[in-house]
Amino acid sequence: MEETFSVSAGGYHVFRADTTLSLVSRNAGAGAAIRPADTLGLDLENTVLKVNGRYRFSPTSQVVVSWYSVGSNATRTLESDVDWVSPDGNETIIAEGSRVSSSLDYDITKASYYWSFYHNNKVELMAGAGLHVSRFGVDLDVLNAPGGAASSQRTENAETTVPLPTLGFGLNYRVNPRLHWYLRGEGFYMEFDDWRGLFTDLEVGMEYRIWKGLGAGVGLASDSLNVTETNSDYKFRYDNRLSGAHFYLSWTH
Repeated sequence: MEETFSVSAGGYHVFRADTTLSLVSRNAGAGAAIRPADTLGLDLENTVLKVNGRYRFSPTSQVVVSWYSVGSNATRTLESDVDWVSPDGNETIIAEGSRVSSSLDYDITKASYYWSFYHNNKVELMAGAGLHVSRFGVDLDVLNAPGGAASSQRTENAETTVPLPTLGFGLNYRVNPRLHWYLRGEGFYMEFDDWRGLFTDLEVGMEYRIWKGLGAGVGLASDSLNVTETNSDYKFRYDNRLSGAHFYLSWTH
């Protein structure tokens, strides 16, 4: 807990992903909520790269950054009609039996400042604030209409980037000179312009110093994002909750 610089990289295995998308026309009320995993075969339960970095520029102040990206691609024949709304608010119905190629992307970037308000040889307690930037998007391409007829129909990406300020806390506990465990949490709720967003992130884990500056760690994390955009043409809602295990190597100096 005395290092100046630390960087870690490893696998983030998402073992549970609950995602719901809804795009509804404000005028006609068309559109419906879908679960991409059930309707389109998009599965975010996989293993991706996760990178963390920390720079402590004084005994009580540090900057922490983090990034990872989860995505999925699938091709499936629809078992029921899918009501969707184009970005201009017009209704689009993709008929049952259509062959659809789809993709879903979810990128998370975080940067925070933490102040250690209590720090001794065993325990460090921190509070901080920062910025959480989420980029998410879904894309649907109709490859074939029912009956095998070719189709050029395309539903453009429902895609956006949402920056949310966050408040956070952290706890480091040194078990011995080589082993420590940690707890970190962040969250925020905000409404601005057409947007309303709620974000929470919690991780608990432990790290073991293998040799000099080299360490290995494991953690359990849960990330939840609920975002709603309401404008004159449509109402878009994205609900996503990821739970996963983080395995990584770290280097400290």
